[in-house]
Amino acid sequence: MKSKGLYMGVILSMLLLLSNVNMGALVDTIIYELKVKDNFSTDVYTISNLNDKEINKKLAGTFLEGTGKMMYMIEREKGINFRAVYAIAALESGKGKECITENNYCGIKNKENIGYREFDSREECLIYLSDLLNADIYKNKNLDDIGKIYCPPDETWADQVKELMGEI
Repeated sequence: MKSKGLYMGVILSMLLLLSNVNMGALVDTIIYELKVKDNFSTDVYTISNLNDKEINKKLAGTFLEGTGKMMYMIEREKGINFRAVYAIAALESGKGKECITENNYCGIKNKENIGYREFDSREECLIYLSDLLNADIYKNKNLDDIGKIYCPPDETWADQVKELMGEI
């Protein structure tokens, strides 16, 4: 990791000496590339600090393979840990094999709360879940408290989500 940082520093110095560089864009690129130290947590609201490439590596071979850019966006824009999104979807859909309705990987009820919502894509479902986790009813609660609201009949829901978060 130190050699990568040193390498990026040398490149930055050379670029500054040789050309007019958009400093803001360059700094953003360097910060993005250096986001590879995993801040592992089972807290829904503690992001991983990984870039989309590293998230894609973590999701390789899962039912959410290839969603790194979207999961990175969820972490940056919504402040939701990508592992929490993965784990809730994995638990509620049997790791992508058992969607209750069209593209509903997360067991999300419809507005009437008598059936399940349909989504146009898995991405729409996962973004909806991240928005839901930011709603006042869940915001800043721990997984145990979220589980009591999200899936009240299952007392093991939070423990299962934490276990799935640890798999990636």
